[in-house]
Amino acid sequence: MTRTAFLVCLWLATGAVAQPLPIEYFVKDGDYLDVYLSPSGNRLAARKRVDDTVILVVVDLEISKLVADLRPRPGDEILTAEWINDERLLYTIAEKRVDFDRPIATGELFGVNYDGTKAEMLAGVRASDARIGSRVQKKQNDLASFYLVNALDNDDKSVLVIEYPWSLDGQFWYDDRQKRPIVSRLNVYSGRKRKVETLPFLDARPYSTRDGDIHFVTYVDEDANWTAAYRENPGADWQPLSEVFDMSEDMTVVSLNEAGDAAFLRGPYGDEGYYTIFRLDFEDRSYEPLFTDLDADIIDWLIDPETGEVAAATSFRGKPRYHYPEIETKSRTSHMKLSRSFEGRFMEIVSATDDGNQLVVRVSSDTNPGEYYFYDNEANKAEFFLANLSWIDPQIMQPMLVDEVVMDDGLIVPVRLTLPDGEGPSPLIVYLHGGPHFVADLWGFDRDVQLLANHGYAVLQVNFRGSGNFGDEFRRAGYREWGGRIIDDIAAATRWARERADIDGDRVCAYGASFGAYASYMLAAREPDLLRCAAGYVGVYDLNMMFSKGDIQKTQRGEAYLNRVLGTDKGLLDAFSPINHADKIEAKTLLIHGDKDRRAPIAHSKAMREALEAAGKTPGWIELDRSGHGAGSLENKMKLYEALLEFLEINLGIASQ
Repeated sequence: MTRTAFLVCLWLATGAVAQPLPIEYFVKDGDYLDVYLSPSGNRLAARKRVDDTVILVVVDLEISKLVADLRPRPGDEILTAEWINDERLLYTIAEKRVDFDRPIATGELFGVNYDGTKAEMLAGVRASDARIGSRVQKKQNDLASFYLVNALDNDDKSVLVIEYPWSLDGQFWYDDRQKRPIVSRLNVYSGRKRKVETLPFLDARPYSTRDGDIHFVTYVDEDANWTAAYRENPGADWQPLSEVFDMSEDMTVVSLNEAGDAAFLRGPYGDEGYYTIFRLDFEDRSYEPLFTDLDADIIDWLIDPETGEVAAATSFRGKPRYHYPEIETKSRTSHMKLSRSFEGRFMEIVSATDDGNQLVVRVSSDTNPGEYYFYDNEANKAEFFLANLSWIDPQIMQPMLVDEVVMDDGLIVPVRLTLPDGEGPSPLIVYLHGGPHFVADLWGFDRDVQLLANHGYAVLQVNFRGSGNFGDEFRRAGYREWGGRIIDDIAAATRWARERADIDGDRVCAYGASFGAYASYMLAAREPDLLRCAAGYVGVYDLNMMFSKGDIQKTQRGEAYLNRVLGTDKGLLDAFSPINHADKIEAKTLLIHGDKDRRAPIAHSKAMREALEAAGKTPGWIELDRSGHGAGSLENKMKLYEALLEFLEINLGIASQ
C-alpha cells in the first residue's frame, strides 16, 4: 500500500449529503487542521480534531504506520506544532478554563519525540511541576508566554525562543505585552534555558540568522504603528530601520535569507500604498520591491526552504493572483507548476522538506473548504490524501461572485455576492466583517456565507473603506469614518445588490459580529428604509465606551490606536454611536453577546437594549454563557446560529432547517 493510500484509508471520510445541510456541518471545527512534513520527509505530523479536543498524530511514511497519538489533558487542545529536527517536535496547548467556553492559549512550550516518547513541558508557568520522566528539576516556572524565534540550523538540541512576561490585572495574569520581552536559548530535550538578552521594545518580534544572531526587530511604536529597528551586530545599539536604510517607517521585517546577506520587508508601495515584499541587500544597502504590478496587498508569501528567498506571493483583489520574483528557486518552479495544475483555486504550499523535493499542498476555493495533496518535485506528481471538512460536498456549495461598486467620491468598493441555489429573487443578508481595519472579505470558503446560502439567503459582503487588503490609502480612508463614509459605502453596496433581478430588495437584513454588528445597527439607524431587520453579535454600540471598557485600551498602544481610528471628538463619537439613534431604527433587531467578552464587553449590548426599549422597541436577546469575543464551544455556536436563523425566518420569511 502506498503512503497516500494508507493515509486516505486512515483519515478520509466521504459521502454526499443532501441539501439543506445541518447547521452543525458549518459550525463544528474541521477534522484535520494542520499538516507538517519532517525535515527529511520521512514523517508527517498533523493536528486532528477528535470529539471535543485536538490531538497530535505522527505517521511514519516509510513504513506507513501511525507511530504517535499525543493527547492533552481532557478539555485541552494541541494549538500549534513544529518540527525542530527529524526526531523532535515542539508544540503548544490551549487550556480549558472553567469560566470560558473555549480553551485559552497558555503560552507554554512542550517537546515530544516523533514516536510520542520523551514528552516534556519545556517552558512556561508550570514547567518545573510538569516534567515527565525525570527526577531532576532543571527548569523554572515563568509567568510568560513563549514563542519560537529560530530552530537554529547548526544546533539540533537548542532553539531560540522569546518570552513575553505577563502582567497582573485584578486577580488574573495576562499576556498584555506591557513588559520587555526576553530572548533565550532553550534546550528542546531538557528544558534548560539560557538568557541571551532583553529587547528594549514592547511586543517585539525578533528575526535572527541561522546562528541565532538578532539584527532586526519588528515592534509597535508609541503611535500604535508597526515599525522596525536594526543593529549591525548583537553588541551594537538599535537604530530605526528607516534611518539606517533610508526607507519608509512603515517597513517591517518578515524573514532573512539563508545566506545571511539579505532581509525581506513588507511595506506600502505606489500611490495606493499596496503592501508588497521588498528585498533588502546588505552589501550595497539597497532595497527593491519584488512585486510591483499590484491591485491589492500581498498577503501570503512562500519562503524557499533551501535558500530562504521569497519564492512566490499571493494577492486577492478577486480570485487569487500569484506573483513571482526574478530569482530562480526550486520552490518558485514548484509553485508555478502547481498553480497551473490547480488553476481557479487557491493553492498554497504549507509544508516542505529541507531540500524542497517533497511538499504538502493545500487547495481551496469559494466552494471547497480545503484539500491536502502530497507533491513529489522530482516525479512532478500530486496525490490527494485528506480534506479539511470531509463532511461537506463542494459540489453543493455556492460560488462567490466578485464585483465592485463605485462611490460618489470615486472610491471603488469591492463586494462579494453569494446566491443560494435555485431561482430568485432571494432575500438578502448584508453580512459585514469585523475589524474594521486590517480585515477584509476575500474570495474563498466562508462558513457563515455558505450556511446562510444553504438556507436560502443571498449574502452580500462589503469591503468598505477602512478594510484591509486594498492598500494603505484605502485603509486610512476609513479612519474616523466608522459611522460616516463607511456606512455610506455599505448603503451604496446594498442598493447595488437590491437592484439585481435575483435579489428581493424588500427582504433585506444586516448581520455582523464586533464591528460588523456596529455597522449593521448604524446602517439600520441611518438608512431605515433599506432593512427589514438587523442582527448584531458581540458588537460595540457606544464608541465612547471603547475608551473605558474592554481590553483594547489596556493592550500595547491600544489607546493610541483608538485615538487614530476613532478620534477624541466626543460629539463625533456620540453621533457615530448606535445607542444614540435607537429612535431612528425601524428594523426588527436581535442582540447576541457572550457574557465573558473582554474585547467588547456585554455592557455594549445591554446599553443598546436599554436604548431600544426606551424608544419603545423590544430587541431579541441571546446571552451566551462562558463565551468570549466569539463562541468557542459547539453548544454556544449552535445556540448562536439557531437563534440567527430563527430571527431571519421570522423577518424574511424563509424557514430554517
